[in-house]
Amino acid sequence: MQRVVTIPGQLQGRTKSKSNFGKILGIILLVLVVLALLVPMAAVAGSALYVRQTQMILPGVAVGPVELSNLPLAEASTYIDNYWNNTTHFVVLNEQYKWTVTPPNIGLWIDPVQTAERAFDVGRNTGGVGEILQLATTKQVAIAPVVTFNEDYAREVLLDLSTRMNIPAQDATLAQDAQGHWYAQAGVDGWGLDVEAAIAMIKADPQAVLQSGYLQLPMVAIPPAVADLSSELERIAVHYERPIQLRAWDAITDELLTWTLPQELVAGWVHLDDPYGEPYITVDTAQFEQYLAEWESTIGNREIDFKDPVEQLDDVWTSGGVYTIFLRHKATQYTVNYGDNLVRIGFQVGMPYWKIQEANPGTSIYNVSAGQVLTIPSKNEMLPYPPVFGKRIVISITEQHMWVYENLALKSEHVISTGMSNSPTLPGVFQIQTHEINAYASNWDLWMPHFMGIYEAVPGFMNGIHGLPVLSSGARLWANVLGQRASYGCIILDLASGEALYNWAENGVVVEILP
Repeated sequence: MQRVVTIPGQLQGRTKSKSNFGKILGIILLVLVVLALLVPMAAVAGSALYVRQTQMILPGVAVGPVELSNLPLAEASTYIDNYWNNTTHFVVLNEQYKWTVTPPNIGLWIDPVQTAERAFDVGRNTGGVGEILQLATTKQVAIAPVVTFNEDYAREVLLDLSTRMNIPAQDATLAQDAQGHWYAQAGVDGWGLDVEAAIAMIKADPQAVLQSGYLQLPMVAIPPAVADLSSELERIAVHYERPIQLRAWDAITDELLTWTLPQELVAGWVHLDDPYGEPYITVDTAQFEQYLAEWESTIGNREIDFKDPVEQLDDVWTSGGVYTIFLRHKATQYTVNYGDNLVRIGFQVGMPYWKIQEANPGTSIYNVSAGQVLTIPSKNEMLPYPPVFGKRIVISITEQHMWVYENLALKSEHVISTGMSNSPTLPGVFQIQTHEINAYASNWDLWMPHFMGIYEAVPGFMNGIHGLPVLSSGARLWANVLGQRASYGCIILDLASGEALYNWAENGVVVEILP
């Protein structure tokens, strides 16, 4: 049986050899690690020693785009000042405009000396080793410039800029179209630089504004001083809506018609050259006369007698007055009845017989026949003067009473006496035609104080209104019979009333005598 023999010596020798190799390898690795660590540290130490011994800014130090590597302080300060304070690289802009300026132009000033000192301090002082390590690894250290902000100067610059870039607002205006009608054009906002907002943006963080390289100018809408003139249009519209008041007076019936001229007619005459000026009208006379002719056809057996001058329409419109028209009754016809004569017909139609006779040549008091058609003149023939508007005397033969009216209100009333049955007072519409302080009636040898003639009973013989008459002998007549028919055709009042009426009623005042 063969036996295996182990040789310890050989086995131990191999094992030892492997163990020594591992130790050697570990030592080598350790040396390499130590060397790896010692070389940078040596470099850093060397750099630190270099930093301490030299007055140059370290390589890789920059202030923005300004590279300051290996520059002494004074030269670095010049470089910084030239770029940051004297080069037009900062942009100021809004939606429409852009300006390139130096930062000091908007109040941002970079202190070149302090900024250079800040760059010089890299690798020195408290952050020296760490900053050197950063330079060793990144090859660059960026230094923020030392910035100051001059708020007052920036405000002055921006205010000046605003005067050149602001877009002014446009106030609302009024304009006229081709027909002369006014319309409103709305105001338009302007745009302006909000100086204080821009100042606030810079002031909040001058460093950030500088580093961004631009300033977006805040703009603000500038409202117009007058944005809307629609209220002015309403005011102007009032001019075109201002009416012209018309009135037509029938002195015979005392009827007063009032109305306004159609506004579409008036509006076409209105002119307003300046919306803030005074309007005026230019009356189209032909249009106005045509309108009156059409209106006249609607008032029955009447026509326009006379009227205010057309030129007064402007003043009437401006002052808010009234344009007055006086109406006249047209002539009528009367068919003679059996037993009629001109005197009787005159009492029926309110007109002296001789006026009817004048209108019907060939007739006389009794020379008319039944069935004959007579022309009865216009009742206005008894009003030879322009009637006085607003005054009227009304007399009742039946009641033996007088009422005096002024401006449609009763002014006074009086007991009177009218003509006796054999010399009656004629009913009708007449007017005051004459004034005599003391008229003499030769037929009866009496004096009539404060006499006012109203109609001629026969040509040359005037009946009227007066105070109690007195005979040439001095005897006062009819003082005790007022209220009864007593005169020879006139209307009698007491002395005081007669004088008062004489002073009040000018020629032209209408006198209406009722049966």
